[in-house]
Amino acid sequence: MRVSRDQLEKVIHRAAELQFSRGETPDVLEADEVLRIAEEVGLEGRFVRQALAEVRADALLPARPVDDSVPTRLWGEAILVAARVVPGEPNVIQARLARYLAERESLRCVRDRPGQLVFEPAKDLMSHIQRGLDFGGRGYDLAKARSLGIMIQTLEEGRSLVSITADMSNQRWGHAAGWYGSLGTFGLGSALGAILGGGLPALIVIPAVASSVGLVATVGTSKTVGVQRHRLELAVQGLLDRLERGFEMAADRPTLRERITDLLEE
Repeated sequence: MRVSRDQLEKVIHRAAELQFSRGETPDVLEADEVLRIAEEVGLEGRFVRQALAEVRADALLPARPVDDSVPTRLWGEAILVAARVVPGEPNVIQARLARYLAERESLRCVRDRPGQLVFEPAKDLMSHIQRGLDFGGRGYDLAKARSLGIMIQTLEEGRSLVSITADMSNQRWGHAAGWYGSLGTFGLGSALGAILGGGLPALIVIPAVASSVGLVATVGTSKTVGVQRHRLELAVQGLLDRLERGFEMAADRPTLRERITDLLEE
């Protein structure tokens, strides 16, 4: 019988489940014991250590408070959190991130403490021009968020936990204002036209139009916020990918600021 990778994962998970349920294995295992068991089933130690580090990292992440606000229920969450275990010491990672986000993502650092960075969109003229023209097609999705918080913690020697919290509440309110404002104006005009031109009772027309506008605007805002959240999540995960793989943080194409600087230096 040949076993595929997906089947192997199911077999290992089910076998562990059966053995634990029978009490043949202690409820808590030491990391060395986990490594030994993993090696017996053919898993490389470096990958098992990475998985252990990620499990340990989950326990270090602070619990997120439940957001049960009306905007969240109507349009979706405005806070996005992502974390990854990456190679490197916290001070080195922090310095690289601070430089990269300022130079390549058009952000400005508003808080810089050991293990903690907070960024907001840069508001200087050059940054506005750089994001507006966007010659390189970067999108600058990180700079569209209201703020970007980064925490870096030592996990083990040579590895750090990087957690990123992005707040896109500004985008959520902006999309809501656009949908409700434009549809509200259209609905008001339609209602007045129906009342004045068709002689329909205002007590019937206005509630009907208002409920229709509210429903369409709510659905539209929710869909738009979902798309923007997905784009922001891709940008955050892409940033973590760069850190995890140890790639050079600079992008392939120079930014407008770098092009102007190069021209001035020539």
